[in-house]
Amino acid sequence: MLSYFKANDPYRLLGAFILLLIIRVPILVSGVPLIGPELKWLLIGDRLGDGGLVMYKDLWDYTGPLAATVYKSVDFVFGPSRLVHQLLSTLLVIFQAAIFNRLMIKNKAYPSPSYVPALVYVIGMNMSYDFLTLSPVLMSMTFVLLALNNLFKRMDNQTQDELFVFTGIFLGIAVMFFLPMIMYVVVTFLALILYTGSIFRRIMLMIYGLLLVFFLSGLYYFWHDGFLVYNHHFFKSLWVVDATWWMDGQGLGLALLLPFAILFFSIYRTYTQGKYINFQSKIQSVMLMFLLSGFLAFFLMKEKVVYQMIYLVPVFAFFVSHHLLVVKNWILAEATTALVLMLVLMNLLFPFNNWLYINELVRQDQLVVKESPYSALVNDKRVLVIGDDLDHYQGASLATPYLDWQLSSLLLDHLNYFDNNEQVYLNFKKDMPEVIIDQKEVVPTLFERMPTIGAHYRAHPSFKGVYLRRE
Repeated sequence: MLSYFKANDPYRLLGAFILLLIIRVPILVSGVPLIGPELKWLLIGDRLGDGGLVMYKDLWDYTGPLAATVYKSVDFVFGPSRLVHQLLSTLLVIFQAAIFNRLMIKNKAYPSPSYVPALVYVIGMNMSYDFLTLSPVLMSMTFVLLALNNLFKRMDNQTQDELFVFTGIFLGIAVMFFLPMIMYVVVTFLALILYTGSIFRRIMLMIYGLLLVFFLSGLYYFWHDGFLVYNHHFFKSLWVVDATWWMDGQGLGLALLLPFAILFFSIYRTYTQGKYINFQSKIQSVMLMFLLSGFLAFFLMKEKVVYQMIYLVPVFAFFVSHHLLVVKNWILAEATTALVLMLVLMNLLFPFNNWLYINELVRQDQLVVKESPYSALVNDKRVLVIGDDLDHYQGASLATPYLDWQLSSLLLDHLNYFDNNEQVYLNFKKDMPEVIIDQKEVVPTLFERMPTIGAHYRAHPSFKGVYLRRE
């Protein structure tokens, strides 16, 4: 397999795409469990896809504005379809593999041009079944790769001013998809200082491109009378919102053990076995800086889960490709490639199929959406869940803007303030839930302060904390 991708032939991308389909199609056909973050993205698309609603102002969550726009657009065209998300994710992976391989060839990152980086990128994008989702980090990676291409060009002494502006624009777009990508901005800035002779004016051009994206995004929300809430829910979420651990530390560590073992062994082999020119060594140093930024970005990520490892897939693909290419014996090289593929697929399939009872160690129960005890009540209804449990939204739509509880609690837990009362009242009047599931005991206070709203609801006779809208 490795020898096939060692050729410098663009048609080898077709082979990478076929491999991606061979890995993913059987899994998709057999049915991938719905995970909590994925359900949230579907809810975002479903609510914003109704038209006329603005993220943050009409939907309280910290998801990036461009990611929310994609979910809105997909829902508007196809409806709330998981399959469409999964197909778009697959197409995006092969597109990114093409970009990644092209920038490696154009910038002569390896001793000889080949399509091995595309092969390893595709393999790396299948480390876990939650990689199959259309996540914000996956979408943002497209623009990180475009920015990375410009950075490598500058390191190769290409000095057009437009290069710096577009680098900033690409990084700004990546941040608008996924806020922790701000760490890539820091690394790019440091790389320009350490490994290029870029003058201050050109570095400022990159910052100008970055700020231009931020300005246009802020202008959009200012125009829609939602700038302050956008600034709070998106940017300030770095310290306002506590991280959600969809998996505990042990499970997350075990799920990432094999990929990181492959990565670090590949880094060791790259530096001990290969011989590189000065420019290639600089690229390797930059990629190590990106690896370090990934560990720092982990502390900024609000969802602790395996698919966030997508942040480091370019680093994984870069060093594992080096490892495979320094192996001189072709039989050993093929065996090493097969071993890498097998280990990554084990990491994907064992938790997916619960082979050898691996789920008891990885503990993904909290990540996977479970059937709600209220499923018969909420099916095809507009629902508000006051709490952290998103499982109750399965088969339902979100009513009112209050999706993320940590952000929503800023209002719903402080109804003794008149401004909060007014805003909650107007949001309820605009979009009355058919079912309210109150896990935080907020509704009695809400109905007491807003009796005209409370008059529309009755408590469920069997389920405590559940309120149904009167016919």
